[in-house]
Amino acid sequence: MARIRYLKPEFFTDEDLADIPFQTRLTFAGLWCYADREGRLEDRPKYLKAMIFPYDNVDMEKQLQTLAQPKHGNGNPFIIRYEIESKRFIEILSWEYHQKPHHTEVESKIPPAPPLREDKDKDKEKCPSDKLELSNVSKTVKTRLKITEHYNSPLFIGFWNCYPRKEAKGKAWEEWLKIRPLVDEKIVEQMKSRIEHFRNTPQWQKEDGQFIPLPSTWLHQRRWEDEIDGRGSGSVLDPVERLKETLRKDKERKLAGGGDKTPPGEIPSGS
Repeated sequence: MARIRYLKPEFFTDEDLADIPFQTRLTFAGLWCYADREGRLEDRPKYLKAMIFPYDNVDMEKQLQTLAQPKHGNGNPFIIRYEIESKRFIEILSWEYHQKPHHTEVESKIPPAPPLREDKDKDKEKCPSDKLELSNVSKTVKTRLKITEHYNSPLFIGFWNCYPRKEAKGKAWEEWLKIRPLVDEKIVEQMKSRIEHFRNTPQWQKEDGQFIPLPSTWLHQRRWEDEIDGRGSGSVLDPVERLKETLRKDKERKLAGGGDKTPPGEIPSGS
């Protein structure tokens, strides 16, 4: 959705902007109209071209790439292009300098860009407000959300809403970000399936769910990868319990067969 934004006179005399092509300068100003109150918008080159340059033949992808490059080869870029959970976004740097959104404007629903890292080669004493540079800005940044105030990941929300114990959300978020490979819809569906099985276990039902592990513990232990017990009870066996169960069945077969010589852990042929 387009928004009305400020265009200061300093825009036309900015020396950093003077170093980029005319079309790129106009693109930069055009992005302001499609950014939310935090200076973030979806990275959709075709859409942005249609909105900002409806009557001109402009390569919007090229303009965005130019804006994402460091100024003068070593300074900050004008924008950051990043990707979170297969969705691509843009964040405009120095947004507070360029714009002052109205206080009634709705809050941003787009997760923030990855943090900038400080340039350690600069003299911090002489320049306490030294500029920062983005690591690998020439590439599209792929990151997971790292700020616990933002739980606006649809996949995490899907897990959280399904998990019966709503405690220590921040810790669960931290464990979520550590999961490798990165969580996708398939993994979330597997999580939900395992949670439904756990709901039927005596441990989770005992004393009104007091023994349900914290969501952070459940994630840390990767309990969605547990194998479901095939006896239909909905219980889940850990590796030790599965070994005990195998040995118990072997013993029962030996007693029933009068001393079967089958090695422990193997199923007799023809059984």
